[in-house]
Amino acid sequence: MARPRVAIALVAALLPAGAGGAEKMKPQEVVAHHLDAVGAEAVRAAGRNVEGSCALEAPATGGVAGALPGRFALESEASRFALRMKFSSQTYPAESFSLEGGKGEVAFVLPGKRSGLGNFLSTNDVILREGLLGGILNAGWPLFGLAKRGARVSYDGLKKLEGRELHRLRYRSKKGQDALDILLYFDPDTFRHLASVYRASQAQQLGTTMESSSSEPDVYQQIQETFGDFKSGNGLTLPTSWTIRYEMQAKVTQYWKYDLAVETLEKE
Repeated sequence: MARPRVAIALVAALLPAGAGGAEKMKPQEVVAHHLDAVGAEAVRAAGRNVEGSCALEAPATGGVAGALPGRFALESEASRFALRMKFSSQTYPAESFSLEGGKGEVAFVLPGKRSGLGNFLSTNDVILREGLLGGILNAGWPLFGLAKRGARVSYDGLKKLEGRELHRLRYRSKKGQDALDILLYFDPDTFRHLASVYRASQAQQLGTTMESSSSEPDVYQQIQETFGDFKSGNGLTLPTSWTIRYEMQAKVTQYWKYDLAVETLEKE
């Protein structure tokens, strides 16, 4: 009767380290490994200025057909953030998102008019207030100081995103998140932060009769940020490619994709 137990023990010993154990990781372990992957605490908390090129890809219905080139600049500190994207277009000249004094601001693209991305960030300003936008390019990235923020993370295990299995943390702010889902994805080997997904849905009102019920479909919206081409320097390992994709699904699916390429990064 002892042999089966010995056999099981031998099989377990032959498994690669971590095999079958990913589902048992604690969220604190994922965060700790992630912080190690970024750099030492004193270095990762320093303010930074990031600049580079950007390009917008959008459907014609979004006011922009094809690709629109531009430039971007990101300035951030622990509690301050500003991202500006400028395009050579009269109908879509710029995007501007900022955080100052704990309040997120989304500028109008044109007088009284915001883009789909801008509307989503304005409605769900917790993304700006929590320092989530920009991932670790943002010096206010919340995983640099979860306890101070009073935020919580839970571990979902390995989940697929764009065909890859990644560690996934579910983020919950202390207040103001409402029904927004915030999902953070990490490389299972390096624990680098590879993606963030922010999801929200808006159900159309149901009336008491068929005539009074809305004929419009439910609306699903999400932003997905993805990061890649990590490079190390000055004690930090940061991504040099950053994509922001805003998607809205109703009767049809529309998307606006912003590709940002980091060219210069200065620490304050």
